[in-house]
Amino acid sequence: MIDHLRAFSKKAVWLKPFLLISTAAAFVVFCYVVFFGEGAETDVYIIPSVVGVLWSLLFLFLLAVFPYVPPKPSRQKRLPERLKVRLARGLYHIGSLMFCAISATALWLTLRLLNVWHADF
Repeated sequence: MIDHLRAFSKKAVWLKPFLLISTAAAFVVFCYVVFFGEGAETDVYIIPSVVGVLWSLLFLFLLAVFPYVPPKPSRQKRLPERLKVRLARGLYHIGSLMFCAISATALWLTLRLLNVWHADF
Protein backbone atom coordinates (compact mmCIF):
# COMPACT_ATOMS: atom_id res chain seq x y z
CA MET A 1 0.00 0.00 0.00
CA ILE A 2 2.78 2.41 0.83
CA ASP A 3 4.34 1.80 -2.56
CA HIS A 4 1.09 2.85 -4.24
CA LEU A 5 0.87 5.94 -2.04
CA ARG A 6 4.49 6.76 -2.86
CA ALA A 7 3.88 6.42 -6.59
CA PHE A 8 0.73 8.54 -6.42
CA SER A 9 2.34 11.24 -4.32
CA LYS A 10 5.33 11.44 -6.67
CA LYS A 11 3.04 11.78 -9.69
CA ALA A 12 0.79 14.36 -8.00
CA VAL A 13 3.53 16.58 -6.58
CA TRP A 14 2.60 19.25 -9.15
CA LEU A 15 -0.71 19.71 -7.27
CA LYS A 16 1.03 21.03 -4.15
CA PRO A 17 0.86 24.76 -5.05
CA PHE A 18 -2.82 24.44 -5.94
CA LEU A 19 -3.53 22.66 -2.66
CA LEU A 20 -1.70 25.35 -0.72
CA ILE A 21 -3.72 28.06 -2.46
CA SER A 22 -7.01 26.23 -1.91
CA THR A 23 -6.19 25.63 1.75
CA ALA A 24 -5.35 29.28 2.28
CA ALA A 25 -8.44 30.45 0.39
CA ALA A 26 -10.80 28.15 2.29
CA PHE A 27 -9.21 29.18 5.59
CA VAL A 28 -9.54 32.88 4.72
CA VAL A 29 -13.20 32.39 3.79
CA PHE A 30 -13.83 30.54 7.04
CA CYS A 31 -12.12 33.23 9.13
CA TYR A 32 -13.94 36.01 7.31
CA VAL A 33 -17.33 34.40 7.84
CA VAL A 34 -16.69 33.62 11.48
CA PHE A 35 -15.04 36.88 12.53
CA PHE A 36 -16.35 39.50 10.12
CA GLY A 37 -19.51 38.00 8.62
CA GLU A 38 -22.65 40.06 8.95
CA GLY A 39 -25.82 38.04 9.30
CA ALA A 40 -27.05 34.71 8.06
CA GLU A 41 -26.34 35.33 4.37
CA THR A 42 -22.61 34.69 4.86
CA ASP A 43 -23.10 31.64 7.06
CA VAL A 44 -23.72 29.56 3.97
CA TYR A 45 -19.94 29.47 3.34
CA ILE A 46 -18.88 28.01 6.70
CA ILE A 47 -19.43 24.32 5.97
CA PRO A 48 -17.92 24.29 2.46
CA SER A 49 -14.86 26.14 3.72
CA VAL A 50 -14.39 23.63 6.55
CA VAL A 51 -14.69 20.75 4.09
CA GLY A 52 -12.24 22.45 1.72
CA VAL A 53 -9.66 22.99 4.46
CA LEU A 54 -10.07 19.42 5.68
CA TRP A 55 -9.50 17.79 2.29
CA SER A 56 -6.74 20.17 1.25
CA LEU A 57 -4.80 19.48 4.43
CA LEU A 58 -5.32 15.75 4.00
CA PHE A 59 -3.91 15.78 0.47
CA LEU A 60 -1.07 18.08 1.52
CA PHE A 61 -0.17 15.48 4.16
CA LEU A 62 -0.19 12.80 1.47
CA LEU A 63 2.08 14.82 -0.80
CA ALA A 64 4.41 15.83 2.02
CA VAL A 65 5.00 12.45 3.66
CA PHE A 66 4.72 9.57 1.20
CA PRO A 67 7.22 10.50 -1.55
CA TYR A 68 10.02 9.64 0.87
CA VAL A 69 9.09 5.98 1.47
CA PRO A 70 12.28 3.94 1.06
CA PRO A 71 12.20 1.10 -1.48
CA LYS A 72 12.17 -2.49 -0.31
CA PRO A 73 15.63 -3.65 0.81
CA SER A 74 17.52 -6.06 -1.40
CA ARG A 75 19.26 -9.22 -0.22
CA GLN A 76 22.67 -7.80 -1.11
CA LYS A 77 22.51 -5.25 1.71
CA ARG A 78 23.80 -6.11 5.14
CA LEU A 79 21.40 -7.10 7.90
CA PRO A 80 21.54 -3.81 9.89
CA GLU A 81 20.82 -1.81 6.74
CA ARG A 82 17.87 -4.06 5.86
CA LEU A 83 16.51 -3.78 9.41
CA LYS A 84 16.79 0.00 9.26
CA VAL A 85 14.86 0.12 5.98
CA ARG A 86 12.25 -2.33 7.26
CA LEU A 87 11.77 -0.27 10.42
CA ALA A 88 11.30 2.88 8.35
CA ARG A 89 8.85 1.11 6.07
CA GLY A 90 7.00 -0.20 9.12
CA LEU A 91 6.57 3.35 10.38
CA TYR A 92 5.29 4.36 6.95
CA HIS A 93 2.83 1.45 7.11
CA ILE A 94 1.53 2.80 10.41
CA GLY A 95 1.31 6.25 8.82
CA SER A 96 -0.58 4.85 5.85
CA LEU A 97 -3.07 3.14 8.14
CA MET A 98 -3.55 6.43 9.97
CA PHE A 99 -3.96 8.20 6.62
CA CYS A 100 -6.63 5.70 5.55
CA ALA A 101 -8.45 6.04 8.87
CA ILE A 102 -8.34 9.83 8.71
CA SER A 103 -9.51 9.74 5.08
CA ALA A 104 -12.46 7.53 5.98
CA THR A 105 -13.31 9.81 8.88
CA ALA A 106 -13.00 12.88 6.65
CA LEU A 107 -15.30 11.25 4.09
CA TRP A 108 -17.89 10.45 6.77
CA LEU A 109 -17.62 13.97 8.20
CA THR A 110 -17.89 15.51 4.74
CA LEU A 111 -21.06 13.58 3.98
CA ARG A 112 -22.57 14.59 7.32
CA LEU A 113 -21.62 18.24 6.93
CA LEU A 114 -22.88 18.45 3.37
CA ASN A 115 -26.18 16.84 4.40
CA VAL A 116 -26.58 19.49 7.10
CA TRP A 117 -25.57 22.22 4.66
CA HIS A 118 -28.01 20.95 2.03
CA ALA A 119 -30.86 20.76 4.57
CA ASP A 120 -30.24 24.25 5.96
CA PHE A 121 -29.48 26.17 2.77
